[in-house]
Formats: sequence, C-alpha cells, structure tokens
Amino acid sequence: MSTGSAAIPLLKAAPERDQIAERLDGGSWRGLELCLAGHHVRDDAALQQAIGASRERLDGSGLAVTAEAPVSWPSGAFVSVDRLDDEARAGIERSAEFAAAVGSPVLTIHLFVPLDAAEFRSAGPLDDGEIERFLRFYADACAAREVKPLIENTPPVLRMRVGGFFLSRIGGHWQDLRRWRERVPELGFTIDTSHAALFRSFAAAYPSPFGLASDQGLELGRYVEELGPAAEVAHVSDAFGLLGEGLAYGSGELALDPIVRRLAELVRFVVAEINEPDHSVSPGMKAGYREIERAVAEGGNEAAPPPRRPPADDFDWQRVVGHRDPIPSVIELSELFEGRSILVTGAGGSIGSALTSLLLGFRPARIVLLDAHEGSLTADRRSRDADAQERLEYVLCDVREHALLHRHFAGAVPDVVFHLAAYKHVDLAERFPEEFVDTNLHGTWNVLRAAEAAGSERVVVASTDKAALGASFYGRTKRLLEQLTALAADRGEGGRIAVRLVNVLGSAGSASELFLRQARAGVPLTVTDTGMVRYWITMAHATTLVAHASLLAGEGHVLAGPTNLPEMTVGDLAERIWSGAGCEGSPALEEIGVREGETMREVLVGPGEEVGAEAHQGIAPISGDRGSDSAARVADRLTEGIGREQARSIWLEAMQGAETAPEPGGG
Repeated sequence: MSTGSAAIPLLKAAPERDQIAERLDGGSWRGLELCLAGHHVRDDAALQQAIGASRERLDGSGLAVTAEAPVSWPSGAFVSVDRLDDEARAGIERSAEFAAAVGSPVLTIHLFVPLDAAEFRSAGPLDDGEIERFLRFYADACAAREVKPLIENTPPVLRMRVGGFFLSRIGGHWQDLRRWRERVPELGFTIDTSHAALFRSFAAAYPSPFGLASDQGLELGRYVEELGPAAEVAHVSDAFGLLGEGLAYGSGELALDPIVRRLAELVRFVVAEINEPDHSVSPGMKAGYREIERAVAEGGNEAAPPPRRPPADDFDWQRVVGHRDPIPSVIELSELFEGRSILVTGAGGSIGSALTSLLLGFRPARIVLLDAHEGSLTADRRSRDADAQERLEYVLCDVREHALLHRHFAGAVPDVVFHLAAYKHVDLAERFPEEFVDTNLHGTWNVLRAAEAAGSERVVVASTDKAALGASFYGRTKRLLEQLTALAADRGEGGRIAVRLVNVLGSAGSASELFLRQARAGVPLTVTDTGMVRYWITMAHATTLVAHASLLAGEGHVLAGPTNLPEMTVGDLAERIWSGAGCEGSPALEEIGVREGETMREVLVGPGEEVGAEAHQGIAPISGDRGSDSAARVADRLTEGIGREQARSIWLEAMQGAETAPEPGGG
C-alpha cells in the first residue's frame, strides 16, 4: 500500500518487561515491533502475561505497535505453513489475539516450510492444499480480530532463533508471496531486506535447489517493487554473502539508503531489525533506527537499475538424473572460505566457472582464476558483475610452466587451491600421450609443489572415475595423479585430496551438451554406442563435490568420489535429453562407434578400493592402497630446474610401467 507519507520507524523487542524497557530507553522512539516466541503462546496464561508486559509500557504512550508470530511453537516444532495441526491452530489464534490486544494493526508470519538439508533434498512436492488451508486459517483468525495478516519472505538458509541449519522450498522468492496472495487475497506482505539479499546470493552461487537457473530477477529493488504495493511492514538490515543476516545498517554489502527511501513511500512501518549479539541490549538496532530516519530525511539518490544480462539456460539436468542436487554444507564451507585467498586452475572451464560462482557466495577475500586459455578467462570475466569482479583476479598462465606458476602462487598466497586444469578426452590421449603427461602429470606436480611453497592449507585435485581401472592412457594419467596427490599429503602436513569426477551433464564439449544442442535444433543425435554405460552427475553436483572435497582434505582423506550416482546407457541419456528439450517421440540416432581408448562400462572404484559413508551431501571418501611409493620414485627424479622435455620423458617412462586393471563384466 502507499502510505501517502513517510513510514513510521520501529525498534524490535520480545513482549517482556525488561526488553521493552531497554528498547524504549535512551531516545524518543516512535514504536516497537513485538516478536512472539513459542513460550509466549504456550497457553492462555502465558499469552496474558505477554499482553500485560506489553501494555504496561505501551498503553497511552502513543507509540506505534506491530506484532510478529513465533518461528516455532511451544513444543519446539517449527512453524510450517504446510502443517495446520492443533498446536499450529492454537499458536495462530493466540498470536492474532496478542496483536489485537496490544493494538497492532498487523500480524506477520514467515512463509516457510523449514527442513534440514537431508529432508530438503529428499522431500516430495509441497502440498498446496495444506498450505492454502494453513494460510486461510491464519487469515480468518486475524480477520476475526480486525488484524491484517502478513506473510514475510525468508532467506535460503534458515538459522532460526533457536539455532540449526534449515532450508525452505517456499518463501524465498518474491513470486511465492505474490502467488499465495492471489489464492488468499486477504494476505499482505512484510518485506525483509536481508532475507531477499541472502536469497539472491544463494541463487547466484547455487541456484538449482530452488529450481532456478540464476539470480536474475532477484535484485532487492525488484522485491520492493513487486511486493511493496501490498506490503505493510519492512524489516531493514544489512546482509553479507550466504549467511550474514540481520547485520547492522551499513556493515554489509547492501546499498540500503535508496531502498529505505522507496520502502518509506510504500509501507506503513519500517523496522530496524538488527541481530544483536546480546538480545538484552540494542545498540545496533537503535543505530539502525537513526540511519533509517536519516535516509528518509535526506531523500534523493535513486537506486541504479539492475544490469541487463542474457537469460541463463534453464534446462533441467536434475530431471535427467532423476534426483535433486546435493545441498552444500554452507556452515562448514563458510568457515573455510570466508575472508580467505583461493586459487583455481582451469578456472575458465565449465566446472571452474560454476565453482567460482559457488565460492563467491562465501565471500572469500580473493579468488585467483588461472587458465591457459585466454578466451575462456575473458568469457568468465565478461559474465561477472562488478561486485563479483572486485574479488576476482584473472591470471593467464599454463600449469606446465613451473617457474611462472610458482611466481603466481607466491603472489596469491592461496589458502585453498582447486586444481581443475587438465586434458580429458580419452581418444586424444591415445594419440598425443606426451601432451597428456605434460598437462595432467607434470602440471599437477607443479601445482602441488607451488602450493607447498606458498604454504597452502588445502589442495583439491580433480581426477576421474577412469582412474579406477586405468583402462585408457588418460585414465592412467589420472591414477598416477591421485598417487602424486597422496604423496604430497604424506610428505607435507596433509590437506591434499584427489576427487574422482564422473561425466558432468552440460559441461562444455561433453556428449550431453552436444545432445542438447542437437535436440533443440531437431537434428539426429550423434552417439558413440547406445549400450555404453556411464555414471552421470549434474554440474551443481560436480561443484559441490569439488567444494566438499576441501572439507574432507582437512579430515585427512586423500581420495574421494561422488555418491548417489545414477548409471545409464548413452542411449538412455539421449532419450532423456530429447524429452527434456520438449521434443516429441524418440530421437533419431546416428551411431559413430566407440572411440579409441574408451570402454563399454566404467566403475568408481577399482580392486582394493572401497567407498566409505557419505561425509557431506554428494561425496564420500575412498580408501585403499595410496600407491604413493611408485609416485615417489617418479617424483624424486624430477629435480629442481629440470626442463619440460626431460620431465616429459620421465612421465612417459612412468606411464609405460603403469598397470591396467581388468574391465568389469568382460567389456
């Protein structure tokens, strides 16, 4: 709604005497938002106590009052808009009764269904009928007491007031709130600035869990314009990265002044909702209140329009694999990456670019993106907005160049290194073995030594399931690469791990990416052999796999691989991509035959290896003989100052002695 005049700024307090008194002390404040907790609506006696504590200070004061429902009920169960049980009914009615009794014209409740990460990934579709039943009961309970029911947008990661880590499939996007207002027109909105900013940050870093392709359309200004006309309340605080919620005004990364000025034109109440370390005192909240007053009084400085970008490809690769993408362990990853220096080799590739987007969400101090391909680095740089580029440094460098690589590592001093640079096409490895040993082996050894010299805490090296049996020359380079990584861990202080990737759907140059382009063009799909069996993961799974490997490296593991792997033939993959692209019937296929070095079936682990329990979503450690003794014999021959040609000869000689394990099933 348009207020016709500047909105009323509010502080926030629990309906408790001491906290209300503290909030109203030290200034001429215009009002309070009273935030209920579960124990305030436990029973009628508790409710009357909360009402009494509030009215004792507020009756006759002329202060404006708004009310907010609990995030959890008295039993500790979280409010969940798809669950209208007896406790929820009682909690809603008592919350509405509280709002009416203290003179609040509105009541806010969060539009969410909190689930832990495992529940979120495995849960079925939301029950729209149950959500409508909940929201209809909520709206009716408020209407019966002449209180306006409001629903609030939520962040992607719910830390909750009682602690923990939860997610919700509903409430983060402004479209969710508008959709439910269409079904329950009595509802209005509460806009939370930090929640909206955090949801956008998550969508930019890792959009697929929310069914998004990117963060497009999620700018904070867009939330204000989409929700503002039906909003009554705004919760204002700053935000940072994926987890920095409710920060003091001006302490995060939001340009709040123009947002606050626009909100003041649209809503009745603007709440300084700052998360105080000690809830008994409110210095940050009161400072935020004054900042809101200042911003509104100053006027001017309209927010800049969001940059226009090409739409992201929204093809649903999760549908192809038949299950949802892993959820990143955001708490642990934030602790590892925030404020740190990170270096990524092969950064211009598909996985490198997606990994960079995820890492940016954790707000490292700097990410050095290193690649030998100028076009890929330039394309990545052009795809990033100005805010992201402030944290990025682009370096054109070949990992095979020992001295140059060491100089760049010495300048970056990376805490964490992700080594993704590699040659990966099996048939080309059979034809050009010297190039593959030069990049996959000598380049990797250069990276491991440069990381050690720079004092890097952790190094993640990308390997492949083709290393398990070493049935191709490419696979054998990767198996020796794994042994070199284990050797580096043994000789140093740990923190080195190789992670086996499998076929990544949609990656540049992959069969799946070719199939999709052909399907959209309506031409036959070129397949090697329809009966060839492979493991497949989405790009999002590959990204979390590599990121989670850095956590396993800190736990002493030296090898890991993906979990929950769908296995399908190339023919099945072609059919699914054809269907997913909206094409009717079955695709026309053009078989070109198995390429040199390829096998009909691949495995994740070889003889003597075993996959452990899932450590984080989408990843598990792999145990077995490290094979670092043979790697050590090769590495010891690579003395300081050795030339590339001589090193190449040593690697090729080592490859000639590499063993090949038998292919399962007789091929």
